[in-house]
Amino acid sequence: MDGITGIQLDQAAIKALTRHETVQTAVQDTAERGRDFARSIAPVDTGRYRDSIEVRKDGDGAEIVSDVDYADEVEYGTRHMEGQHIFGRTLDSMVKSGRTS
Repeated sequence: MDGITGIQLDQAAIKALTRHETVQTAVQDTAERGRDFARSIAPVDTGRYRDSIEVRKDGDGAEIVSDVDYADEVEYGTRHMEGQHIFGRTLDSMVKSGRTS
């Protein structure tokens, strides 16, 4: 690779690719699989936390979230209970299975 001093990326082409319908579908499908996994390992008392886990569009991507006011306590724990690490375990599972887009 002598003589190559740098690579110029076509940012417009990259942006167009991320917005392509096929890529958007793959991102959404991947996020939904992650949501389903997170729900499957979520602790259930009333079901409110588990049912709050959803996929939200985030620009050209998607994120898996929970909007209950105690989601941080479930994830990270408190001095009275250990964290369940639902989202951390979900990400680990998706990375290990190669299902992160």
